[in-house]
Amino acid sequence: MFASAVTNPLDIIKVRQQLRTQAPGGQANAFWAVGVQMARTEGAMSLMNGLTASMLREVTYSGIRMGTYEYFKDAISGATHGSLASDGLVLKVLAATVAATLGSAVANPTDLVKVRMQAHYPAGSPYRNTRHAFASIWRSGGARALYRGVDATTARGVVLSVSQICAYDQFKQSVKRRGLMREGLALHFTASMVAGFICSVTSNPVDVVKVRVMNDKEGQFKGVSDCVRTIWTKEGPMAFFKGFGMCWARLGAHTVLSFVVFERLRAAFGIAPM
Repeated sequence: MFASAVTNPLDIIKVRQQLRTQAPGGQANAFWAVGVQMARTEGAMSLMNGLTASMLREVTYSGIRMGTYEYFKDAISGATHGSLASDGLVLKVLAATVAATLGSAVANPTDLVKVRMQAHYPAGSPYRNTRHAFASIWRSGGARALYRGVDATTARGVVLSVSQICAYDQFKQSVKRRGLMREGLALHFTASMVAGFICSVTSNPVDVVKVRVMNDKEGQFKGVSDCVRTIWTKEGPMAFFKGFGMCWARLGAHTVLSFVVFERLRAAFGIAPM
């Protein structure tokens, strides 16, 4: 939640960039142009739109995926009778996949509300606050409306978590094993920086599709595959990396803050480091 609050302005600029559908070569989508335009037309506080929904999303999504990761590592290791090494990459990928699938599915309604509240509305946002957004979306289609894009959300969650959590865990263990760094803040910061870059590269294309599908209130896309095909044909393959600068800035900072605070909390409660 702390990481999400700090990076909310970067997140909303990223969402606005990903929702823009200009043809290849358009220059008006630069992160600074989007941010300046938002501040001028909607006010500086518009950069904090969707903050409450973002907090709710982190409680469920990140709470589950990060909180259950090591539980699933132990459970899968036990189920395979130790045939998968506890420090092996395969076990980490499997555990992160299960944890992220569970977290993404549960958190989809909060993620959808966050995207809707961060989108641009020329006539003004139809949502007064997070509670009103939930109620409005529910009235428009019930649970099905709140779970729109759950397949894209889950895919993005798995890709992000596998690359983020596994990269952090693997890099940290490798550095310690080689005696390059010892357990502590410096190692946590370095490992999370590496993890932040890797997960930004792997998750941005899926994130673009997820944001487009979630914000598709008019039913423009028949599904995830149709959205991918439409973006590819109308905007070109590089459209899948729209908002990458903000994605890296936001997700990189979010990853560093998340893991540093996570490790500090573990130490404070007497839990061994990841």
